[in-house]
Amino acid sequence: MITEILLPAAGAVSLLGNVWAARTVRGLRGRLAEARRRAVTDPLTGLANRAGLTRALAGMADESYDLVLVDLDKFKQVNDTYGHAAGDRLLVEVAARISAVVEDIDGAVVARLGGDEIVLACPSPAPLAQILGADVIAALAEPIEVADGVAVPVRASVGAVHVTAGEDSSRALAAADAAAYEVKARGGDGMVEHNVLAALPEVEQRPLARMREMAALVRVLGVTA
Repeated sequence: MITEILLPAAGAVSLLGNVWAARTVRGLRGRLAEARRRAVTDPLTGLANRAGLTRALAGMADESYDLVLVDLDKFKQVNDTYGHAAGDRLLVEVAARISAVVEDIDGAVVARLGGDEIVLACPSPAPLAQILGADVIAALAEPIEVADGVAVPVRASVGAVHVTAGEDSSRALAAADAAAYEVKARGGDGMVEHNVLAALPEVEQRPLARMREMAALVRVLGVTA
């Protein structure tokens, strides 16, 4: 004999309502977490984006860290010769190789600032930015396949700086960018480290563009002098 157990109508509605509410809340939390993740993540490479880097550097403000900026050389030529899909493929592999350099370092972050500029930062009580930059260059030594049967060499202009606790992260980025541009002005494929004993540069309204304009002017004057 089968005995039916019937819930009171009001109880059944209440139970269903609670289940629906719980599932809705979980769904909303999941979508919110995903939206927050996307807000600080570069969609192509999976690295942190500029906002993600800013957040990470803010978390390092009370400690010393090494900062390396990587500006790929002749990246536009890859896009122009093989297409943007090839350029994207190159960036994804470069991001993976650079990430591998610091994957075992707690608190390290790798970010794509946009275009072909990638920054990595990791806590470091001692000034080891030059070693970190050299590791990045070594990681990019092997050619990268950008299309079936097509591999291209990867060269980069690298700027490195050791940042002491309490320094402004925007000034640290400006110093690394200026160092990388110094390499670029010399023809690329190398590294310059910001003098650890020198003060970080002041940041103007358009710091990176302004510093690059000044570097270009110095280069022209040096050639014409």
